[in-house]
Amino acid sequence: MKKKIFCVAPMFKYTDRHCRYFHRLLTKNAFLYTEMISTQNILNKKFKLFKNKDKKKKVSLQIIGNNPENLAKCAHIAYKKKYNEININIGCPSPYMTKNNLGVSLMKHTKIITQALNKIYNSSPIPISIKTRTGFNNNNTYNFLKDFIHETSHNKLCKIFIIHARNAILNKNFSTKKNRTIPSLKYKYVYKLKKDFPHLKFIINGGINTILEIKKHFKKVDGVMMGRGIYKNPFLLNKIDFKIFHEKKKKRKEIIKKMSIYIEKEIQKKTSIKSIIRHMNGIFYNKKGSKKWKNKLNNINKKNKIINIKKHFKKIYFSCKN
Repeated sequence: MKKKIFCVAPMFKYTDRHCRYFHRLLTKNAFLYTEMISTQNILNKKFKLFKNKDKKKKVSLQIIGNNPENLAKCAHIAYKKKYNEININIGCPSPYMTKNNLGVSLMKHTKIITQALNKIYNSSPIPISIKTRTGFNNNNTYNFLKDFIHETSHNKLCKIFIIHARNAILNKNFSTKKNRTIPSLKYKYVYKLKKDFPHLKFIINGGINTILEIKKHFKKVDGVMMGRGIYKNPFLLNKIDFKIFHEKKKKRKEIIKKMSIYIEKEIQKKTSIKSIIRHMNGIFYNKKGSKKWKNKLNNINKKNKIINIKKHFKKIYFSCKN
């Protein structure tokens, strides 16, 4: 039996390098993603893309764009920066994306995608994946989705598909937030894709919150992706590693200690403390002291001039436990 894949979803303005460092302390097995970055921001150097230092070699750079040449250039940069995969976002339903013919609206322009896949394939030896939806607006039948997969996987250019099992509503009055919960999920579409394309890998996304649900999906597809549920409750990653991948359990105390060492190193590089600790808010999720932990973390910033962050974190940790 092939090993199943578990992924933490790319989240715009959230899954930055600090978030990924924190998540990696909690999981050995999860595949991690950068936040969504536009090709223009990478090529114009408006976004500082750091070299991937993840020792587990399970990090994908997610890009968004509609110019095949630029997408290929960014894939080459990803390869040079040691990312383990390039992920093309063809799923974002925001009004801005729709207006600029980006994200999920690209599902109707498969020629652009196949051109980009060809250019990436011929210029960089980096695996390619696509994150998309089951469809958009009235293009929401299984046959529409099946045709999309058939065209974009032609000649084995793309072998990995992450499917948010929900149709996107492209309407300026319909928010991105609403598109995360409306309309209803179509898990059966993704299950059917796996039957129709057994040679491809399918990772299911959308509305998944528990380990029980993860196990259920693993019976039908190759992998599962979770996003906001993990960000809200990051320690769930540790439970997934333990219950699904049979890794050793980790203690919050040791994770916090390792993060304090990381923060001290980042402070020396003039990194804002706030930009790191915001990802740690949920480590006591649903536990005694959770609110106290959040309040104390939120009070920490550069003005605190904390020299020994390790000692400070230790004090907060024990005050929350008692």
